[in-house]
Amino acid sequence: MYKMICLDLDGTVLNDCKEISKENINLIRRAYNEKGIICVFATGRPLEYVDEICNSYDGFLTNYIIASNGAIIRENKTDEVIYKASLTNAQILNLKNIFLEENADYMIVYTDEKQVLREARNTKALKDSAIIVNKKDSELKHIEDAIKNNPNLSSLLCMIGGEISVLENIISRLNEIGGIETPGIGNYSHKTKTYSFESKFIDVMKKGCSKKNAIYFLADKLKIRKEEIIVIGDGSNDLSMFECAGLKIAMKNAEEKLKEKADIITASNNDDGVAKAIQKFIFNEI
Repeated sequence: MYKMICLDLDGTVLNDCKEISKENINLIRRAYNEKGIICVFATGRPLEYVDEICNSYDGFLTNYIIASNGAIIRENKTDEVIYKASLTNAQILNLKNIFLEENADYMIVYTDEKQVLREARNTKALKDSAIIVNKKDSELKHIEDAIKNNPNLSSLLCMIGGEISVLENIISRLNEIGGIETPGIGNYSHKTKTYSFESKFIDVMKKGCSKKNAIYFLADKLKIRKEEIIVIGDGSNDLSMFECAGLKIAMKNAEEKLKEKADIITASNNDDGVAKAIQKFIFNEI
């Protein structure tokens, strides 16, 4: 019997217009209300941006949020942060120097309880990918000033965009900075009726941060075994999640390397793949 379902957001729960369908919402809620299935959103997005998504829908959507690729875990009912692993300011400044030397686009997000601060460079695609609609958001010109003036700020993740050759070169240089890691190059797409784009990016987090480790941490806290966990995803940063799943499900639109590791392929993110997977494996209705 399954007790927890861990869902990626972009390309999984969210469709290409960055919306959660009524079908997905209804089945996530039904799984919790009728079966007590704990829902976890596990994403590379910063926590504040996940809140913006969740706040767009009335009522229960998820019990826990794993954000910034496992750098933070929060229980939604109590708003309690139960795990957090921040990059050091020295690491952030070293990363910024590498990004500038490689002429890469980047976005660095700093947060505290009252604000979200960003330093960004040539990053329309990155900003769009983060869906920066948080009212507390403000732009930084120089993160050095923010670090100096507010020691309580913490950064969990950096996002870097650009050509694959640039990103590969940056990944090779990350060894120059100790205590950090990246899940590799990811792909991001966004479509509306009038606008669409696709971009490549990498995320950089503190060493040891991953969706996998965050799920293991949470499952241990909740006394849930591996075989009681369903994981659904679509991208390369979801590969680590598959390692802690009793049932591994890839979206139809997922990257091929994820599909190869999956037990099951569900429908695409634009065809309510999450809802259909819950119907089949939680309620045995398909």
